[in-house]
Amino acid sequence: MKLKNKKIMTLFALTVLIAAFGLTGCDTADEAANTDGERKLTYWTSLTSTASSLVTNLGDTPMMQKAQEMTGIDVEFIHPPQGQVNEKFNILIASGEYPDIIQYRWTSYPGGPQKAINEKIIVDLNTLKEDAPNFFSYLEKHDEVRKLSLTDSGALFSFPFIRGDESLLYSSGLIIRQDWLDELGLAMPETIEEWETVLTAFRDKKNCKAPLSMNIGHFGQVHAFAGAYGVGIGYYLDNGQVKYGMAEDGYKDFLTLLNKWYDEGLLDQDFSTLDSTTMDANILNGNAGVVQGSIGNGIGRYMNAAPDDTYQLAGAPYPVRNKGEVCEFGAMNTIIPLMNNAFAAISADSKNQQLAAQFLDFGYSQEGQMLYNFGIEGESYEMIDGYPTYTDLITNNPEGLSMSSALSMYTYAYDAGPTIQDKRYMEQYASLPEQKEAWATWSTSNMANHLLPYLYVKDDEVNELANLSNSVETYANEMTTKLIMGIEPLENYDSIVEELNNRGLGRILEMKQAAYERYLNK
Repeated sequence: MKLKNKKIMTLFALTVLIAAFGLTGCDTADEAANTDGERKLTYWTSLTSTASSLVTNLGDTPMMQKAQEMTGIDVEFIHPPQGQVNEKFNILIASGEYPDIIQYRWTSYPGGPQKAINEKIIVDLNTLKEDAPNFFSYLEKHDEVRKLSLTDSGALFSFPFIRGDESLLYSSGLIIRQDWLDELGLAMPETIEEWETVLTAFRDKKNCKAPLSMNIGHFGQVHAFAGAYGVGIGYYLDNGQVKYGMAEDGYKDFLTLLNKWYDEGLLDQDFSTLDSTTMDANILNGNAGVVQGSIGNGIGRYMNAAPDDTYQLAGAPYPVRNKGEVCEFGAMNTIIPLMNNAFAAISADSKNQQLAAQFLDFGYSQEGQMLYNFGIEGESYEMIDGYPTYTDLITNNPEGLSMSSALSMYTYAYDAGPTIQDKRYMEQYASLPEQKEAWATWSTSNMANHLLPYLYVKDDEVNELANLSNSVETYANEMTTKLIMGIEPLENYDSIVEELNNRGLGRILEMKQAAYERYLNK
């Protein structure tokens, strides 16, 4: 194993010695099926940046060494270079020579996963049901996961990463400087009016140059402030109908608010070019009082980097118009996330399809779920009163590794892989009081009524949808920025919506609506 950080050599020495021989790189699939009782697979998947800072191959992690030991199956992992996942995936597909397992965001494959099956790139897993009893048993008990896993034709295309509890669907939202609220004697804002009061105080009394530091993408991720006007950002469901926020009543009011806040210096003056690195710096150095972020990579990381002991953050509730209301919109994840590592498929020309299904099915067994969520008992976790509790190796690593880095060596739960994420992972990962409170706060919305599942249009609609969507969304983003900055008068809003329709918004909604109805009928 090639370790990039020599400090962790002692930490993983025993597991490394086990793996040190016999694992070599591979650029193409096995030429022939396993013979003479050999049980070996090739597996193409990206390696996260967190894990890649410690190892060069997933097979060298304690988690995966244990998985191979428990299943009796040897796995040779093939990783595209960091930042080249899509490029290398396209090259792999064009080569026509595939490893046994390809883990990728198959929902983004041109034409969808059904086309990949039709083109004999990956296999319909329904043909391997007997080799994946744990996975199929889970699908039978969880209808929404089953629907998300099927194409419109009823084909099952992957072993996905599944969030196993509703609480895991809420992990991001608005983050506010709680210490500033306390210092200024202000309560946590709930209504739009209260938010304006707070942001104004941050500007005037804390000399904050960007009280609300977010770009358009950040607003969209959490539907921040638009939800107060009864609309979402982008595409969403409303009583079973697919809608597009910018074309709906209420969206003009949302943009009018942001235009006002921009003019008054409450919204970051650089919102149109703001990147995450600058936003991070703003919330840490006092240039911002409110940002968008997650429980771990946001609140957890910011608190660990706190400039002093008085620094305090909190997860803020989604803004509403009237006190006591519950916001209709907020940040919410899909049960199966749209991530590169979330979909493990078996190649159609693999001569080891049954073995591949058996290995992937392990992640949905009780033993596999425990390994992939908590690691190795007695090493990365202990059972305490029936609760799998991470050891200091994870929570207070003796070599100085962050919790996320340690978890990347022992679990799939931190990233994504073919298993079911356990909420007990998040209960410990979100260990700070600020994180736990934010987790509860951000789960309070009616977003479950509006979240669209990922949808597949018909083969002959793929290019049409892509072209129309590019035109509509490019124009919408351009006009949104101009309306907020005052470059485009808000009086022109109706004509802007008309132009969206001229560019094909109605046809987009028609295709998405039909796709949603097919989803319901799966």
